[in-house]
Amino acid sequence: MLTVAAIAAYGFTTESTAAILLAGLLALPTSVPAVIGYYVVYGLLAQVSGANPDSSSGSVSCSSAGACHGSVTGEPATWFLLPTDITGILALTVAAVVNVALVRLVIRPRRAS
Repeated sequence: MLTVAAIAAYGFTTESTAAILLAGLLALPTSVPAVIGYYVVYGLLAQVSGANPDSSSGSVSCSSAGACHGSVTGEPATWFLLPTDITGILALTVAAVVNVALVRLVIRPRRAS
């Protein structure tokens, strides 16, 4: 459980697709509905105006001394990124917890027999 939580946290905070997929694989089979739930929440939050713009643009200007300054517009809002990352981490962590609970339910009756 903690391994899945740590890998998911790393994946979502660094935007590492490989880490998110690894956490999802480790939490199978319950990670499938968890990821579906994550994308439902993501989609609902994306409907809020200004959450996730359609396009992004930016500019950079450099002086003759080599000092550069840039600006970016159209990036996703921080209030949108933080909850979606937390939702992804929680979804995969809860999936791992549910897997452990399901395994215990299956193993416990077999031990009693």
